[in-house]
Amino acid sequence: MSHEDIYQHFKADERQFIERCLDWLMQVDDQYSVISTYFLNPREALILKQLIGNRDIQCFSTGELALSELTKIILAPSFYILDVADFDLALLEIQFAHHYNQLSHAQVLGALLHQTGVKRQEIGDIVITDKTVQVFVSRHLIDVFESIDKIARVAVKIKAIELSALTKSNQEATKEVILVETARIDKIIAASFKVSRNLAANMVESKKVKVNYLEIEKRNGVVRSGDLISVRGYGRIRISDFLGETKKGKQRVSVEILKNRK
Repeated sequence: MSHEDIYQHFKADERQFIERCLDWLMQVDDQYSVISTYFLNPREALILKQLIGNRDIQCFSTGELALSELTKIILAPSFYILDVADFDLALLEIQFAHHYNQLSHAQVLGALLHQTGVKRQEIGDIVITDKTVQVFVSRHLIDVFESIDKIARVAVKIKAIELSALTKSNQEATKEVILVETARIDKIIAASFKVSRNLAANMVESKKVKVNYLEIEKRNGVVRSGDLISVRGYGRIRISDFLGETKKGKQRVSVEILKNRK
């Protein structure tokens, strides 16, 4: 199958990532290389596994080591024996005076990116509870991240910990049934986060919204059951189901909403 035949099965925005995946797979096939990817979102991980198809290539995921949304994947020849160290994965804990301060996801991510200059793909899940903040990162960058001593004016100490010490986030999605005129993205956002339609539309047009991890620009796109809408600065909306229309003609939509910590 030619590359053009492969591309037609995916969205145009995914072409660059597919090219990267095909290059990885070629290195394993032709050079017997062992490839450890950067952190992939669930959509990217699914695409990579689909592209492997019937190839004689082994695929290992950090999702088997620790529950996380963003995962690293090892691609290897059939004779390779898994060495966990090859994932290049580490878990960092950010210690700070939690009795007097709180850190948000945006503050932590911003500090890790801007104070180090590393790429976003070298940082995995950020897990926040009332008392702790833990972050998955590429292991070879531990020293870089441990040099950070302040996040949002809060003094911090960052150190590597065992993967088994991962805590569970205390952020839980709330289940709601919202009423919308249509299943347009901007209307779903407005109803879920209780903001004006104009603000919701502006979020989309300002490229602050992703659907299934892909950035969108058109506010009139329609969502389907299972879609995940991510809104920068607000949180996420999972479309659970469409429950039919009300007597006034509005659609009843079951959603799960996870709001960002402020």
